Amino acid sequence: MKSFLWALILLSALAAGGSAASALTAQAAPAPGEIVLRAYSFKYQRASEVMTLIYPLLSPRGTIELQPGGNTVVIRDTSETIRRILPVLKGFDHPARPLRLEVYVVRASRNTVSPQVQRSDLPEALTKRLRDLLAYDVYEVQAQAQLSGTEGQWVDYELGPDYKLSFRFGTLMSDQRLKLSSFQISRRAEGKLPGVLLQTNLNLWVDQTTSLGLAKSEASHEALMVVLTLREGR
Repeated sequence: MKSFLWALILLSALAAGGSAASALTAQAAPAPGEIVLRAYSFKYQRASEVMTLIYPLLSPRGTIELQPGGNTVVIRDTSETIRRILPVLKGFDHPARPLRLEVYVVRASRNTVSPQVQRSDLPEALTKRLRDLLAYDVYEVQAQAQLSGTEGQWVDYELGPDYKLSFRFGTLMSDQRLKLSSFQISRRAEGKLPGVLLQTNLNLWVDQTTSLGLAKSEASHEALMVVLTLREGR
């Protein structure tokens, strides 16, 4: 009797222009709110880069797991949530885009003489931006470079005779944000090993300038600054 009823179900599906496979798929559709599993393998980008992007999109019952060997993430969540996440994953997994990073290492100082004199080796627009933020009068460029690369690329660069820069370009997000992973700048001193001045992960936005100041305190008359501007394209 059960076999007869099953045959009728399949025949009804075929008569309506469907197939046995569609009938099976229809029966296997998850119930609303049921937890389902979806694996997504990335072709162009690193799966590890998407983790922080997806966490806020999960439901309270959802989880995401990274499988680095297959460059894959496995998401467990409701089918409704996964349907919202999939377009984000597909948009993230784009071919590597070209990027440029403008870098200045700057010695900034306050004038101790009167009348005070303002001077800067930086471009006028950048000088104005820094003076709006910082109480320094003099900006002297110690080293500068325009570094080209692509998303996911590791960069090691000798920044003039005294400085060395290293980092990895992350993936450009839809909000024009990109992470520089393991960003490190070090300085050489005669007869000594290079000393690390700064080591961190940085979030940058396209066409926005980020300034990092290295000083003993906020009241210091002098600071070493690293000024970074991210651009898209060559």
